[in-house]
Amino acid sequence: MSEQHDYVVPEPVRRADTRSARRLERLSSRAQEVDRAIAAVSEGKGALVWTAERGMGASATLELVCEAVANHAFARPALMLRCRPPVGAPAPGSAVVSIVSQVSQLAGGVVPDRLTRVLEPVDPGFGYLPEAAAVALAELLVEASDGATVVLVADDLHLQDDLSRSVLACLVGQRHAPVVLLGTAPAGTLDPTSCPFELRAVPPLAPADALHLLLVERRLAVAPHVAARLAELLGGNAAALTQTAALLTPEQLSGGSILPDPLPVVPAVRALFADRLAALSEAERHALLVAAVAVVDRTELLLSATGLAMEEVLDGPLAEHLALVGGRFAFVDPRMRSLVHADARLAERTAAHVALAAAHRRAGEDDVAVWHSALATLAGDPELVPGLLRIARRHLDRGDVVWAHEVAREAASQAATEHRAEAFAIAGVAALRSGHVQDAADWLRKASRSGDDALRARTLGPLVAALTLAEGQVPDDVLSPYLRGGQPDDLEPDAVRGVVTGVLYAARLHAERGDGVSTSQLLDTAAFLASWCDDDETAAGLALARSWAAVFGVGDRGVGPDVDLGPDHEASVQVTRALALAADDRLEDAAQTLASVVASLAPVRDGGRWFDGPEETLTPLAEAHVRLAQVLVHLWRGTLTRAADELAEAAFRLPLGLPFAGLGVAAARRLDMMTRGAVGPVATALEETCASPTSRPVRLGLLVDRAMGAAFAHHVTQAATLLELAAERERPDSARMLPLPGLDDVEAWVVAGRHDAAQRALSRRRVDAKELPPSLRSATLVRAEVSLAAPEDLATPLERATRVNRTTASPYEHARTDLCAARALVRAGELQRAHGLFLSAIELFDDAGADAWTTIAREEHAEVVRGLGGSVTDVVADPLATPAGPLGAGAVPSTWAARAAAQHTGLPGALGGGRHGVEPAVAPRPAAPDACRLAVRESDVSDEALAELRGRWADELTERELDVALLVVQGASNREAADQLYLSVRTVEVHLGRVFRKLGVRSRVELTVLAHRVGR
Repeated sequence: MSEQHDYVVPEPVRRADTRSARRLERLSSRAQEVDRAIAAVSEGKGALVWTAERGMGASATLELVCEAVANHAFARPALMLRCRPPVGAPAPGSAVVSIVSQVSQLAGGVVPDRLTRVLEPVDPGFGYLPEAAAVALAELLVEASDGATVVLVADDLHLQDDLSRSVLACLVGQRHAPVVLLGTAPAGTLDPTSCPFELRAVPPLAPADALHLLLVERRLAVAPHVAARLAELLGGNAAALTQTAALLTPEQLSGGSILPDPLPVVPAVRALFADRLAALSEAERHALLVAAVAVVDRTELLLSATGLAMEEVLDGPLAEHLALVGGRFAFVDPRMRSLVHADARLAERTAAHVALAAAHRRAGEDDVAVWHSALATLAGDPELVPGLLRIARRHLDRGDVVWAHEVAREAASQAATEHRAEAFAIAGVAALRSGHVQDAADWLRKASRSGDDALRARTLGPLVAALTLAEGQVPDDVLSPYLRGGQPDDLEPDAVRGVVTGVLYAARLHAERGDGVSTSQLLDTAAFLASWCDDDETAAGLALARSWAAVFGVGDRGVGPDVDLGPDHEASVQVTRALALAADDRLEDAAQTLASVVASLAPVRDGGRWFDGPEETLTPLAEAHVRLAQVLVHLWRGTLTRAADELAEAAFRLPLGLPFAGLGVAAARRLDMMTRGAVGPVATALEETCASPTSRPVRLGLLVDRAMGAAFAHHVTQAATLLELAAERERPDSARMLPLPGLDDVEAWVVAGRHDAAQRALSRRRVDAKELPPSLRSATLVRAEVSLAAPEDLATPLERATRVNRTTASPYEHARTDLCAARALVRAGELQRAHGLFLSAIELFDDAGADAWTTIAREEHAEVVRGLGGSVTDVVADPLATPAGPLGAGAVPSTWAARAAAQHTGLPGALGGGRHGVEPAVAPRPAAPDACRLAVRESDVSDEALAELRGRWADELTERELDVALLVVQGASNREAADQLYLSVRTVEVHLGRVFRKLGVRSRVELTVLAHRVGR
C-alpha cells in the first residue's frame, strides 16, 4: 500500500457551484462587497451599511450578500435575523421587539425573566438604556445561537427609529456575542460620525452587470456594447437602466439603430435630479442647456455663448454640475444633461443654439456655426444643407461616423430634392461603418430609390453590405440590374467603380458565409468590370477582395497598388495578412500585425466631441473585424483566458456580432464552452442580437457547442452524433470556415464503441484537415490515429503524437493530444503511463484557461487512480459534471476514461470487464437518433415517434424550432429545454411561440396532443 502515495490525485482548484457564486460571476462589481461581508461574519464582528442613490440597487446588493453568506461554508453556520422597517410610524425600540420575537420562535421558548424587563422598551417603570438592552440582547443571542455568529439584516436602516438604531449600534459594538449588522440606507441619510457603522457606497453597475440585468432579469435582447453604453450614460443606476431600456426599440437595444442623444428622461433620473435643477436660476439653467447642446467642449466657447465669467461657473451652483478642467468642460453626471435637455422648451433650445452659433462664428469656426444655425431653424433652411453635407463628409473622412450620421440626418430633414439623396447616402454609409446596420439599410434604400443613377451605383457596395448584415443574406438581386448588359458602356466611370465595389462587397460576404462558387464568379465579374476603370483605388479594392476570399480558401491572395484609402481599408488589408500568417502557423507574426493596427489606427478620441483627436481613425465596424481577428489568433495560440478577456472587452465596445458572418457569436460561445462548460451572458447576448442566426459559422458552431456540452455531461454517443451532423452539412463546394477548436469526432465514436463510425469520421477528417493550419492539422490527425489504434499497435501513434506535441505551440492543443493519448492507454490497460499523461493534460489545460476541460481531465484521472489502487484526495465535484456512481455491475460508466476502462480485460476492481473492441457487459444508456432526446428526465416518447415527428414537422419548422418542439413534447420545461440546447430561456420562449403559431396550437398541452395524434 505504500505505492498508493505515488498516485494521489492533486487537490483541484475549488470552483463555486452555488447559485450565489454564479450570480457573482455576472455581478462582478458586487463581488468585493460580498467578500467584505463574509470576512466580517467570519470574524463575528462588524456593521456594514451600503448606501447609494435611489435606484442604484443597494437592497439588491444586500440580498446578494445575504445569499452568499447563507451559502458560505463557515465553521459554524450563521444565524440570520431580519430587522424589517416598521409599517407606519415606528414605535421606539421596534427593531429590538422584532429580534426578540424571532429569537423566541427559533428557540421554541420564552425570554428568560431576568431579561424580559430590560428588553421591553415601553416599560414605564424602567429607564430604558440602549447599552443595557444591548448587553441583554447579546446574552439572549448567545443562548439562542449556541455561540454562532448572528447576522442582523436591516434593509432601509434609516427608517428604523432612533432608539432601535442606538441599540443596534451598541449591540455590534459589544464583545460578549458575535454579532454582525448588514444594512442599507440612502446616501446622506446616516451620519458616519455619530454611528459605528461602516458606510459603504454601492458601486454603479459595470457593463457586465448591466447586461445581466437587461438580458437575464428583464429578458431583453440587448447587445453587450449597447448595455455598456447605457450603463455609462445612466451612471450604472439599475432603475434608470430598466426604465430607459423599456422606452427603446428592439433595433436600438440590439445595436441595429443608433441610441437617441440625449437619452429619454425616465422617472428614476427625474427623481434624482429634478429638485437640483429646479433650485437653479433661469440664467444657470440656460448655461446648462448651452453646455448640453454644445458639440465642442472648450470652456471659452461656453463662456462666450452664455456671457458668464469663469468665477461665476467655478464658485456658483453650476460647479456642482459642470467640471472645468484644462480649458474644457463636461457634465459631472450625464443624466443631468438629459434632464436639462428634456425639460427645456423649444424656444429655450433654439436660443441656446443661436448663442452657440454666434460664439463659434466669433471664433472663426464656421462649420460648427452652421450646425447650430441648422438646429436653431424651426422650418428648415435648404441653404444650410450644402454646409451640413460638407460637415458630414468631414466627419466621415475622420472616422467620426456617429456624428456623420447625425449631421447627414439633419441635412436630409432640411434638404430639398436636390441634395436629399446625397444626405441619405452619407447617413447610410456612416450608419454602416458605425455598426448601426438597420439604420444603414433604411437610409441606403432611400438613396437607391432616388433618380440619380450615378449615386445609386456609388452606394451599391454599402447597400449590399448593409442589407447583408441587417438581414443575414447577401442580396444578389440588388446587383442583377447592373450585371445583365455585359459591358458597362452606358455608365460613367464613377458609376462603374461603384458597381465594381458592390460586386466586391458581395464576393467578400459570400466567402464569409461559405459560398465559394458565388465568390469565384463575382470576383471574375469584378475583374472584368475593373478593366474599364484604370485607377489605383479600384485595383486596390480588387486586391483586397481577392485576399479576403483567399482567407476562406477561395483563390489566391491579391496584389494591388500601394495606395492610401484610409484606415478602414488599411485595417482590412492587415486583417487578411494576419489571418494568412496564422494559416501558415506564424501566429506570433499574426498577433504583432494586429497589435500594430490597433496601436496606430484604433480611436483614441472622445467620441462625443467634434474634430477632437487624430484626423483619421478606425470606424467601429472595421475595428470589430480587427478585434475579432485578435481573439481568433489568441484562440489558435491556446491562450484562452486572454482570448476570452479580449472578446469581452471588444464586445462591450463594438458590434462584435457583425464581422465574418457572425463568427464573433460562434467564437464567444466556443470560448465559454471551453473555459466554463456553459454559454455565458456575453455569448448569449451576441447570439440573441445576431442578424445572421442561420449563417454557416453560427449554425455549425452551435452544433459543435452542443456536442461539447453533451461530451462534458458524458453523453458521448450524442456528442458524436452532433459532430457527424455538423460534418454532413458541409457542402463540397463550400469555402472553408475560419477554424474554432472543438471536439474530435473520431475519438468520440471510439469511446462510444462505434469503430465503424470512427473510421468514416477519419476519412472525412483527412479531407477536411487539409484546410487547417499545419500544426492544427497534425494534432487533429494524430489524435484520430491514436484513438483508432489497437492496443498492440499503439506505440507508433503515441511516438508520432509526442513528435507533434514538440512542435505544437498551443498548450490547449497539446493538452488535448495528451488527454487523447491517456484515454488510449487506459483502453490498452496501461494505467501507469496514462496517469502521467493525465497530469500533463490537466496542467496544460489549466495553463490555457480551459477550465471545463480541466474538470473532465481530473475526473478521468481520478478513475485511473482508483484503478491503480491509489487514493483520491479531496476531489471536488464540478457543477458541470454528471454525478458519477460506482462502476460496478449494472452501472453506467460516468466518464470517458471509465467507459474506456470498462472495456479492458485486465483492470482491477470496478474498472474491469470486457475486451478491447467488444461492448462492455453493461451497455451505456442508448442515445436518441437525434439531438433532441430529453436528457433531464425519462420520457415516454419513443425514438421512433420522435423521428416521425421530426420528419412531419421539418417542412414547417426551422431546425431550432424543431429541437424546442420535440423537447417540449417530451415534457421538458423551458428551463430544461434551454439547458439541453445550451440556449437562454428567453430564446427558447421565442422559438416555442413560433412553433405554436406555425402548428396552429395555443399551449404546450395542445402541442403534446398534436404530437400524439401525428405519432399514431
